[in-house]
Amino acid sequence: MDGFIDDVSGFWTRQLLDVAVRHFYLFILIAIRLSGLFAVGPIFSQTTIPINIRVLLVLTLGFVLTPVVQQGAGQDIAKHDRNQDGFLSESEVPPFLQGRFQSLADSLNDSPNEDAELQHPSHPAVPVSAFSSFFLAPETLTELLRDIAAEFSLGFLLGLGVTVFLSGLQLAGQLIDQQLGLEFGSVVNPDLQGGASISSQTFFLLGGVCLLVMTPLNGHLMMLSALFETFEAMPVGEAFLFSDAHILFTELIQKSLLLAVQVAAPIMATMGLVTISMGFLGHSVPQINQLVVGFPVRSLAGMLVLSLTLSGTGRYVVDSVPTVINDIQLAITSYL
Repeated sequence: MDGFIDDVSGFWTRQLLDVAVRHFYLFILIAIRLSGLFAVGPIFSQTTIPINIRVLLVLTLGFVLTPVVQQGAGQDIAKHDRNQDGFLSESEVPPFLQGRFQSLADSLNDSPNEDAELQHPSHPAVPVSAFSSFFLAPETLTELLRDIAAEFSLGFLLGLGVTVFLSGLQLAGQLIDQQLGLEFGSVVNPDLQGGASISSQTFFLLGGVCLLVMTPLNGHLMMLSALFETFEAMPVGEAFLFSDAHILFTELIQKSLLLAVQVAAPIMATMGLVTISMGFLGHSVPQINQLVVGFPVRSLAGMLVLSLTLSGTGRYVVDSVPTVINDIQLAITSYL
């Protein structure tokens, strides 16, 4: 009798230990996916926020998300089934799930005999049950390192993409200061670990403020929401490094340069007109000292135009950031 009790207790002990280990690995991988965003994302990665606060916030979010991700595996997908027929059609699938939907649809089409009971009778669709997933703890160190790299890359790419786009504001500030003659008044930007001109730092802070006051959802919450939705598109343990990251960042750099040119264009156009006017004035009245008169005129005209266009810069950032976040989310969940 004692041996039977020992066998039963040993069996349940192993089962509980396996469940605890699986939940622990799940928590670690969720926290690593979040830490990628907190490592380089705007607002989250600022050095003004102590590192221990950021670590505590990542661990807290991971602790909250772990039971939700575990219990919602395959169940959250059912909310997209509007007609409640047990199948998801392409029109019912949200954009961030299109990649996984196409992957499952292709796999079902490749094996029609085995999964014939899963085929929708009237139109091509994927059963809701096909989206279910069960997390398996990595068995080797190689698998664990691979999962860590893949999970970290998802949050890292999301945060880095938004940061790359907003870096166009700093480039615009440098272009403006070169035109206004304020390049010598550089200050230290602790977030980039380097120098920054006065206008660059101003636009950098403006971009952070715009993220925090965006409507209807703040920019930092929008980034977190986009990252949370990737748990449906790429369950924990099934994430991978997509091969088209260079294409994504090429497009983001183009958008960043476009942002810099659009922000600095009014100042550069004004400075061009001022330079031409001062050239005509110097040719007409040679007695005027161009160095004495030109610098205050350029500064006054530049500050006036900058004050008139500053609100438009904030409006453009608020309108562009959601599109950038959505493009990055679709790229990392595209299953290419």
